Amino acid sequence: MKMRPEYDLKVVGQNLRRLRMAKHLSVEDVRAYLCLGSVQAIYKYEKGKGYPQADTMFALMELYGAGINDIVCKHEEDEMSSSAVYGETDELCA
Repeated sequence: MKMRPEYDLKVVGQNLRRLRMAKHLSVEDVRAYLCLGSVQAIYKYEKGKGYPQADTMFALMELYGAGINDIVCKHEEDEMSSSAVYGETDELCA
């Protein structure tokens, strides 16, 4: 049986920020789309301080046109800047 993968909050946060910026969306745009009262939750996700709830994650995937691997896997540009810290790419996302 395979081992359950571990997901890195920092990687998820970096990816959420990268995807938002690639769509040229502000944090306020995302807040309005998600019908949140403030932008604090979005900053929390993007800083790697917490994961979005499942329904929020699905909404973000829809907004960003992204799949789950786009959010949970380390990407090449991220690896170049942090390979010394994180080591090699996780098999789950390779």
